[in-house]
Amino acid sequence: MAEAMELDPQLKALLEMGNLLNNPGDDSAIPDEKLRQRFSDVFGSVKSKVPVAIISNQTILGPEGNKIPIRIYYPADAKPRKKGLPILVYCHGGGFFAGDLDSYDDLCRNLGHLSAYIVISVDYRLAPEHKFPAGHLDCYAATKWAFDNASALGGDQTQVAVGGDSAGGSIAAAVCHLARDMKGPKLAMQVLLYPMTQPTAHYESESMKEFGTTAPVLSKRVCETAYERLVATPEEQKSELIDLNHAPSVKGLPPAHVVTAEYDPLRDEAEYYAARLFKNNVPAKAKRYGGAVHGFIQFGSLAEIRCSVRALEDVAIGMRQAVKEEKDPWDARTYMIIAATVVAFLSVKMYHYYQTGNAL
Repeated sequence: MAEAMELDPQLKALLEMGNLLNNPGDDSAIPDEKLRQRFSDVFGSVKSKVPVAIISNQTILGPEGNKIPIRIYYPADAKPRKKGLPILVYCHGGGFFAGDLDSYDDLCRNLGHLSAYIVISVDYRLAPEHKFPAGHLDCYAATKWAFDNASALGGDQTQVAVGGDSAGGSIAAAVCHLARDMKGPKLAMQVLLYPMTQPTAHYESESMKEFGTTAPVLSKRVCETAYERLVATPEEQKSELIDLNHAPSVKGLPPAHVVTAEYDPLRDEAEYYAARLFKNNVPAKAKRYGGAVHGFIQFGSLAEIRCSVRALEDVAIGMRQAVKEEKDPWDARTYMIIAATVVAFLSVKMYHYYQTGNAL
């Protein structure tokens, strides 16, 4: 077994500066609003410098007559496509109870800029005020809306993907299950950044045992309280939309790009999910980033962190590779016929000139 890497020095310096280097332990005694404000204070104040062509804030109709705020990012300098640009519907992280459009502005800008996708960020309903499956259904509704309105958005209906990080990665994966089971949109890809894929109270992976009380940023107890806020009853944690690792079937789901971090309690459960997809003939790739912690890509919004940049670039490459190349309406045989015709015409023209001294 390869030796574990030391914590990435750039990440370590940032975490030390933000007082986040110690394991967070149990945060259940802290009021939700205070925790939400902390999250917003850290990430919502970032003034992103990533270029975008257009940003559009809209509101769409939710599954229960509710309104869902979304933010649409159009990438700058994207190469035009005849069928439109691919679309990524993004579900933000935050333990099912925190996070918003502003907190994920920089990350969504980066994803769109690097991948040449239209990115739609979803401000879904949060727990505990809105219990499961409210947020999940909002994200599914937003995905279906993006699919149904792809042409009007300048997008390609055949290239709609869904993605998210942490709790948002869990929701994004669940959206893929909903789309399959409800015979909804045929999704092109799922981008899962260190997702939550099994309830901590029911299962404990090796990485959760190893890092659940020692790693920075995320603890076992924080994961448990996230699930407790999400559901109305403990039994609901066994839903296949929450306990993804033990869902009855993962067959027929879209290809997956899964990112994990070495010092993340969620590492093994996310890698297990990717392996389960692969074993069931779903193209899936999981990449672990050494020296990284939970949320390390999002921390790249706060400072220049090489492992965060590298992970974003890798994700963007995977997203671009998932896009089917547009076929030229003329096949090779057509080009050969045209070329032969042109050569024949030029040959006749040259012969006429040498014979008569006059151009055709």
